[in-house]
Order: sequence, then structure tokens, then C-alpha cells
Amino acid sequence: MPVYRCYECSNVLCNDCCINHDKLTNTEYHIFQSTNDKMLLNNKFEVSNEINDMKALPGGLLVIALYDSDKLLTYSVSDKQRNEISVGGLTNNIAILDRNTVVVMLTGKYIVVDSIAIVDIRQKQVIQHVDVTLVLPTYSYIPMFYTDDQLYISSRSVITVMDMSGTIDRKIDLGFRPTDMCYDTKAARIYCIDDSENKLICIDRDGNTIFTFTDTGLTNPKRLTIDNEGYVLILCRISYGGNFEIHRVSPDGKSGEVIITGKQLNSYFTSGKALSSICFQEESDEVVIGINGTVYTYKKK
Repeated sequence: MPVYRCYECSNVLCNDCCINHDKLTNTEYHIFQSTNDKMLLNNKFEVSNEINDMKALPGGLLVIALYDSDKLLTYSVSDKQRNEISVGGLTNNIAILDRNTVVVMLTGKYIVVDSIAIVDIRQKQVIQHVDVTLVLPTYSYIPMFYTDDQLYISSRSVITVMDMSGTIDRKIDLGFRPTDMCYDTKAARIYCIDDSENKLICIDRDGNTIFTFTDTGLTNPKRLTIDNEGYVLILCRISYGGNFEIHRVSPDGKSGEVIITGKQLNSYFTSGKALSSICFQEESDEVVIGINGTVYTYKKK
């Protein structure tokens, strides 16, 4: 009975054939997904290093921050063109300001954030550098989003709210350390991952808890985003290689389900950090996932 689909071979396979796939075809690192998945892998490409963060701009343009790189990578989904933008520091994470502009957190070689760069993606240049000093959490990624002319930056168990000049407006004590967070503009809610407890925590902009979602299948959650319907999409790393799941949680936090699975028989990673990212292309209704140095895009069946 077919239970997996191989993207590279365009074949459906039973469990035994999937296990023996690489031996039978003399291939490595093919990606499989369950035939029960609600979204289908329709594109896959490699980048030059592991992915710290990735955001989707209108028009099918992906903006990617690579590990240990001082350049932003842009990739056009429509024509597959790639460009690099020098930003003056090692890229960590990205927040979208508007259709053409992003903010990039820049770090030093160790554990300190040096500054943020405001980057015009269309003009391929840095507009401004703003000095910001934050201590990186142990997982070396600082979640950040932008709304109402302010940046919300999470470091350890506090969200720092500042304007675009770097002036701090206030701090929100959380009581837990989010490994990622995102903002639902329509509902004015912040969604956070507490991976130490395998939880999704929804809070308002003052830090008050709206709901907490837990599920026995929600293991090792790392990154999250929001789709067009307000559902939260959570990327869970099933192993330190290429295996992952995407869980979709309802906006009220009352239900969740797995909609995407990714499986590699010969899972591997390059630098040992096992980095990952997820974003959502609103115009094309696609989920975009970065695992190590590979980008996958999924569409509804």
C-alpha cells in the first residue's frame, strides 16, 4: 500500500520500498512525504549554507539570512533568480517592514548583537544601520517582528519593544524563553514557541496569556508562521537531520493536526547547528520551509 511519495522520483512507495529506496535506486538525500499530507511538495532548491531565517515578500521573493554570512540572499520563486546584498555584519534574523524593506539583525562572531540593518531589497542596499546590543540566547537565534513602527525583539525571557532608532519603549517579561515568535496583525496576537515544554503560547501585546496549546505529537517545535486563514504553522524537527513535520493549530488553540511531513533516509547536516526556518507566501498560498541548506515549497493538493 503506497504510504510515501518521493519528490525526486515522482513515485509513490510502500513502507518497505521507501526504506530500501536509496539502495535500489543508488541515490541519496531524496525527500519523502506521507501520501496523507494535505500539502504537496512542488519545489526544492539548495543554498550555500544553513538557513538562519527566511521571510516571504510579495511577488514570490524570498529573503534568506544564511548562517555565518554577511550577505542576504534573495530568491525569486517565479524566475529562480538569485541575488546577494551585503549588509555589513553576520545575518541572524529578519523582520518585514513593508513590501520592499526588511530589518536584519546583525551579530558578531560570538554572542552579542551588534546592530540592525534596514535594507531596501529592490534597490539591493542598506538604508541605515542602527546600534542595538543584546545578548544572544543559548539557541543563537533572536525572534523578531515589526508592527506599528516598532520592533519586538525576544532575547531570553523578555521581549524588548523599541522604535527604529533603537530607543527602547518597554519590556515584556514572559516567564519562559521563546525559541521563536510571530505576530498576527489581524488578531493583534503574539504566538510564541516554548520548546522546553513543547508548547505554543498565545499572548497579547502586554504579555498576557490568551491560550496555551499542547499536544502529544508536538515534539521539538522550532519555528512558526501564520497562514492566510490565521492558522499557526509550527515546524517540528523530528531529528537533527532532514526529518520534520508541520503542525497546523487553529486560531483559537483548540485543535491541531499534521499537514506536512518531510523524511530523508540519509539525514545529515552541515555545521552541526541543525538550523531551520518557515514562512508563508500569502499570494500563492504556499508554505516555505528551510531545513539546513535546503528550501522546500508546498502547495495545497
